[in-house]
Amino acid sequence: MRALFRENSSLLKDGTYIFVAKVAIHETSYETLKKDFTKVLNRTKAIKTEND
Repeated sequence: MRALFRENSSLLKDGTYIFVAKVAIHETSYETLKKDFTKVLNRTKAIKTEND
């Protein structure tokens, strides 16, 4: 999750972000984590847009 945050940090709006990892994260592929991470950022509107 730390690596995913670093990869996407330049795209994020200013703010405080808290990510909670559950035990199942150990059984999840990086590609699935990346897809879900991006989905959450989009759903919460945390990614900068042209208007930001």
